Amino acid sequence: MRLLNLLLLGLFLPGTAVAQPPLLTQSDAPGVTVRELNWRKDVYIPALYEDPMNPNQEQADLKREQKAIRKANAIKVQQGQAPLPMPTREIMSAKKATPAGPSVSYLYEAKIRNTGAKSIRLIVWEYLVSDIETGAEVGRHRFTDDRKIRAGKSATLVGYSTTPAVSVMALDKSGKESKRRYSERVVISLIEYDDGTRWQPSPE
Repeated sequence: MRLLNLLLLGLFLPGTAVAQPPLLTQSDAPGVTVRELNWRKDVYIPALYEDPMNPNQEQADLKREQKAIRKANAIKVQQGQAPLPMPTREIMSAKKATPAGPSVSYLYEAKIRNTGAKSIRLIVWEYLVSDIETGAEVGRHRFTDDRKIRAGKSATLVGYSTTPAVSVMALDKSGKESKRRYSERVVISLIEYDDGTRWQPSPE
């Protein structure tokens, strides 16, 4: 029942998964097309992943071990030998350690396609968020992905951060976060190819 309650808590916890609808733009990098991008908030609750049967299993293992030692000691005593020490250990259920609290992280994804003629071995990319009304940059997150992307193939770039896409979300009149106030795009700042060459945007 405790596990079920925790699972329900995780499902209804506000902000567990917040996907922002992006306004897609093409990449400025040659031979790379951005097909989709997204970010979401993940809340990890350690208690949801604990096995409630572990303490019971530990107790059963201890009892079996003690029973085997008692049999061995009965024989040793008959033979005039010193008995083995009886095993004891603290069971998890008795420790009652303070459970770790939930941790929050943000996952950023960008689905891209290598439309160039050369295989890519490394990409440095940034998830950029701008205010639609003012054009001001309100969030930038930089990641490096070193997976190999062959010519003509697609891949999903993934980055983790402890900060959200936008530090302060604007609120609409109802008090809810205004999700359509921002435009989101991927900026590629470095590409390294299998043949040892690289591409970088020209300095502004």
